[in-house]
Amino acid sequence: MDLVVVESGAKAKTIQKYLGKNILVRASNGHVQDLPNKGKDGSKALWKHTESALPDPPWGWTERAEKNIKKILSDARSKKVKRVLIATDPDREGEFIAWRLSELFSEFKEIKRITFNEITKTAIRDALDEAGSVDMNLVDAAKVRRFMDRLIGYRASRFARSWSLSSMGRVQTPALAFIVNKEKDIQKFVATPYWAVQAIASGIDFRVRFHDRDDPLVWKDEKGKSDTHRTNSTDLAQKVFDSLNFEKQIIISKVSLNTYKRRPKPPFTTDTLLQAAGSKYSWRPSNTMRVAQGLYEAGHITYMRTDSTRTSASSREKAHEKIISKWGEELLGKGVGGGKPKSGIQDAHEAIRPTDPIIDLPGGLDESQVRLYRLIWSRFIASQMIDSEWTSMKLIANLETFERPLDGDTKWRVTPGWESAFEAIQKTPSISPPKPEILEGKAIKLDAGDENPKLIEDKTKPPARYTQHGLVALMKSEGIGRPSTYAATIKKLLDRKYCSDNKGRLKPTDQGILLCDEVIPFYNSEEEKISLFSPSFTSTMESELDQIETGKQNGAIVWDGFVTSFKELHDKAVEKKKETPTKRQLDYYHRLAALVSDSELEKILDNEDPVKMNGERIGEVIDTLKNATEDIPLPASVKQLSYAQSLAESLELDEKSACKLVGVSKFEELSGGKSGTASQLIGALRDKTDSVPKPPSPKQINFIKNLAKKADLEEAGACNLVNVANYGELSGGRQGTASKLIETLRKKAPKKASKKA
Repeated sequence: MDLVVVESGAKAKTIQKYLGKNILVRASNGHVQDLPNKGKDGSKALWKHTESALPDPPWGWTERAEKNIKKILSDARSKKVKRVLIATDPDREGEFIAWRLSELFSEFKEIKRITFNEITKTAIRDALDEAGSVDMNLVDAAKVRRFMDRLIGYRASRFARSWSLSSMGRVQTPALAFIVNKEKDIQKFVATPYWAVQAIASGIDFRVRFHDRDDPLVWKDEKGKSDTHRTNSTDLAQKVFDSLNFEKQIIISKVSLNTYKRRPKPPFTTDTLLQAAGSKYSWRPSNTMRVAQGLYEAGHITYMRTDSTRTSASSREKAHEKIISKWGEELLGKGVGGGKPKSGIQDAHEAIRPTDPIIDLPGGLDESQVRLYRLIWSRFIASQMIDSEWTSMKLIANLETFERPLDGDTKWRVTPGWESAFEAIQKTPSISPPKPEILEGKAIKLDAGDENPKLIEDKTKPPARYTQHGLVALMKSEGIGRPSTYAATIKKLLDRKYCSDNKGRLKPTDQGILLCDEVIPFYNSEEEKISLFSPSFTSTMESELDQIETGKQNGAIVWDGFVTSFKELHDKAVEKKKETPTKRQLDYYHRLAALVSDSELEKILDNEDPVKMNGERIGEVIDTLKNATEDIPLPASVKQLSYAQSLAESLELDEKSACKLVGVSKFEELSGGKSGTASQLIGALRDKTDSVPKPPSPKQINFIKNLAKKADLEEAGACNLVNVANYGELSGGRQGTASKLIETLRKKAPKKASKKA
């Protein structure tokens, strides 16, 4: 008997259905072993290596993995399994998991690696026939990525704690810098005022062209870019506005027609899918990837983490068949997204597409899956169709009582071509020219409306903050991150409170700005003109990982070179930090200094300015102050006070009522430290907050639904576990029934997945 090991329970169920009962299918539930985070090796950032050999750390079990793997091993022994087929995801991380599983299952006679880009019966059967071995180039790339992230994460994060910051990362920190730099552009932006006039006629938006570009009076924005439809002259704008109100019509002086074609785009890669779903549905990358994961595991789409736009010949043939049957052979195009595939079934680099393009929409999908599937299906089908054809009309018009012209434009689609594939998810555009026909010399009346014509007084707007999918596009263009890390990187920045998602836009927090402004510069080397956290340095590292993956670079050599570069930059950063006090040191100094008299403080400082001291000297001053104030309670930190105040406000408690809980009269009297009254008050207020009934968050509900699905439970069955009837009756907060249900389902789901697999 064969044993097939996949990553998720949902995938295991789908594959078991295809393979039947004579083959065991079990789920590893993701990573089973990784770099240790417990014991004596849990705090290590680096392990011994040579130029010819990568480190060989002790790989530690991930959460709940050991029990699961032992259960799979037990099942395999009892069923007398002869061959183990490891079918983890077809990418770098999947290969790493496959390698660890091959080590853990080494007692079996034969261990093979299989990959497939789609979970269909044919693809799985073909993969079984083409079973191979673990690709150690991919494994080495995954190892080096881990070693890089570990070294930077441990050493640089520890460095950042001097500023009371939680972490730094190989990809997350350069991504954060994009957000912070955008915020700086917004803050330094100086708006430029302008006047404009617009009028609607025959449904076409006409704008007054006040100046020619070579006119010295032409309006220019803060960057010196001209716009002929804007003016600095209030009188000029008012004059044309009055003329339009008086004449109530415009005379067409020129009509220009132009035909053009729009080519279909290639099928989705991960980043273009995240951008499309973000633009069309306002979905966050994490949400898009979650929905795509469900579609993939159910066998409806190909693997959703990919940089490739290539598709298989067989899938394109099916798309052609669908196009001919649905719209006719005349809409069949040359197709985009071909390219040469790698040899054999092990090729993992296909675009994201439907596994069966013949099916417009599979059954059994939830609302989100329907929307994403249709988007993926439409994009792939469209990629095999002819261009769409459009006509544009550019117009110039005049007034009798004003000398400057107005211009406008409109367009309509002549031939739908590939856009027919989007007819179910997009509105049909205009398909005919304006009526009545617009001709040169003809006068057309302004459309009826309250604000037609419209006099506009406005000013230029600052640049917009990045959306999450906009940041993904930037990360892609700068070469940092990969399909498997885009969504995770943004989530990490939000979780670490380095930025917030404010109405769909990413805004850096004070901590995020502090990290970029005060910590990152320590890792810049002016002599070598490099920065550890610059996009270019990170992009180079990503490229080297890709080259390890394809066998063009030796993993051990790349790792040795990186360790050398990092050590030089980190050591310089540590030395540079000693030259001045950190924010954390100064904050602590000020809290202690407030406890001693002015004369005593002057004696300790000895006429020195704390801000100008080096790190060692400010440390000595802090130690002296600690000794002098050891019997005096330390005042609460700004962070503690702010948190206590926010908790009190959420409970609608005034300062006096809140402070009474710990026997003080006002926030200023709170003492700091872990055992101080500030910590006691925060604990008391959090307990009160948890006791106030409140609904569960949307995030909790979505998480519960996913866990319930994995545990094969309907809503009523899941809710019965915490004695409520439905999701609407769940309560939020740390002690609420939603949290209790999540914990119950997390324990239950893996067991269910393992038994059912």
